[in-house]
Amino acid sequence: MTAANIVPFIRGAHHLVYRPDGLVRPSRMSNKQMDAASAAGRERAASYTAGVTISLVTTGDEVSFDLSVVAPIHYESASVTETIELARARGDERAAEEGLVDGVDLYVDGAYVMTAPATDGVVTLAFDNPNHAPANVTVYLPCLMSVAVGNLSTNGSLEQAPTRGYLLALGDSITQGYVVGTPGSSWPAQVSRALGLDLVNQAIAGHHFDVHTLRGMKLLRENPPAVIVVAYGTNDWAHTDSAEDLVENMSRYLAKLADRFCDTPIYVLSPVWRADIDEPRPHGRDLAWVGSVLCDECARLDLNYVDGTSLVPADRALYADGRLHPDAAGATHMAAGVIERLQHDGITELLGGRHDEPRARADAQTLLRAGAPRRQRELEQAVRTIWRLRQPDGCPWDKVQTHESIKKNMIEEAYEAVDAIEAGDAAHLREELGDVLMQVLLHAQIAADAGEFTFADICRDLDEKLVRRHPHVFGAGVAARNADEVLDIWSRVKLEERRDAAEAEVAPAGLLDSVPRALPSLMQAQKISKKAAACGFDWDTTADVWDKVDEERREFSAEERGSAAALDEFGDVLFSAVNVARKEGIDAESALRHSCEKFRVRWAAMEAAAVSRGQSLEDLSHEELEELWAQAKREG
Repeated sequence: MTAANIVPFIRGAHHLVYRPDGLVRPSRMSNKQMDAASAAGRERAASYTAGVTISLVTTGDEVSFDLSVVAPIHYESASVTETIELARARGDERAAEEGLVDGVDLYVDGAYVMTAPATDGVVTLAFDNPNHAPANVTVYLPCLMSVAVGNLSTNGSLEQAPTRGYLLALGDSITQGYVVGTPGSSWPAQVSRALGLDLVNQAIAGHHFDVHTLRGMKLLRENPPAVIVVAYGTNDWAHTDSAEDLVENMSRYLAKLADRFCDTPIYVLSPVWRADIDEPRPHGRDLAWVGSVLCDECARLDLNYVDGTSLVPADRALYADGRLHPDAAGATHMAAGVIERLQHDGITELLGGRHDEPRARADAQTLLRAGAPRRQRELEQAVRTIWRLRQPDGCPWDKVQTHESIKKNMIEEAYEAVDAIEAGDAAHLREELGDVLMQVLLHAQIAADAGEFTFADICRDLDEKLVRRHPHVFGAGVAARNADEVLDIWSRVKLEERRDAAEAEVAPAGLLDSVPRALPSLMQAQKISKKAAACGFDWDTTADVWDKVDEERREFSAEERGSAAALDEFGDVLFSAVNVARKEGIDAESALRHSCEKFRVRWAAMEAAAVSRGQSLEDLSHEELEELWAQAKREG
């Protein structure tokens, strides 16, 4: 067995409480949030481990850990009692902690495997893994109990599961997973799995939307969630005396949430159906009114409103207690509606698509590394700025540009960046790289406006290619000890890509089709000759290439000066000379740039020398120019 400290494998906890027996109790609330819950008489519900998981990757087929129940299921709760009675009436004799209202869930590679009782002792969870392949294992701790855990072990390898961020779920008992059955069945758990995110579930049974419950969220604000979903429950509606107080509490709560997480997409769900929906309330307002007020508040605060009445059908059979709390099937309805809305709004695309895609797995692994970049807000702002410039009331120049009209700018900006690199000027390079990026963003927006593709498409395609062509970094069973082996891997991957294109009946690309015709001619010559040589079309030695240069020079000399034939033959001279550089391992482009720069420096020295004599170069004879040139060469 492979054993490890359980602490780094716990997800969904705000912090951990360490006990003398070596176990840890996950707390999903901050101390200030617990104080607010205690003041409202909800400390017990707030202490439950809803949404907390043990997440790992193992090649084994068994996971075990110690568990100690700190606060058991509150059997006196009306909903718990009603759920058990309804289950027994159906002939279901399971104990409450065995999946009837709670338990410990095991999911492997996103699929449900089993539920085990949440009782004191060692919890052992087994699953099929005959090939001992790396399996992503998620263990959901109880959502209606508080537990402490420790001493994690498996009968295979044991690594932390990758993460791409987390979903923050806020609300009351329905969001907490009250009597849903198993903790992995709650609608926030289902949504977070679909998004490939961890879950931080800060919902509290009986919760009223009190702004004080949003205190103590510093840690979450420092590492903000990828998405926030607030399920506005019915406790406020059912128990608040006046409509004015209800609206004020709602407004203050949502405004504070929007202010604290201003860069995170926030979705607000109106209440789902409940059986006593028609019973009169002190304020005389129905649930439809609550939904309309929520909708208006969301519009005012620029939040995303979701109509909760459309999420779970008004059917008692979908409610575990027959009246208030959806069961697993009802929670699935609710999760499906939320996921559909997130997909419609492009949130799933923003998060990188399915979490089991190769590039999503690669990103999740990368995010585990210390110092890995997180959200790039500045890039998002730049994308929006370019979009704004091309709006109908934007910049007259930017609005009329096309791919064709600004294509030369791409080349110019790239060369200016190269100049900054060669000058060793970091400040100038920073500026020029920004100009190169502006060209990329502008072309992307032009394409988006024409319905061709988007900047997200560009990034996705690039990421897929990088991950695909670096199996030695992101894959398994592939290693590269040096740069030459990396080039061999790239060649194999590119060959597979061409085969896949052929199977997809995509017109096969020729060997030289990947060399852009818009490249400067010298760079084209280098790339073309290198690809041809890789197929065996090459000279044996550098001396043979020099013979070819001499042959092409003689053919050029034989042509009429200024003729088309002379132009053609001189091109052959240059092409042959490029192959000399290739055979000698010299980058012809760099060599020629170096010579150009050397000439610039020497010419500037000649100009300075002439000025020191009170002359200009134009006034000097050929012999005097040669003298200054020789002097410039001697001086460096």
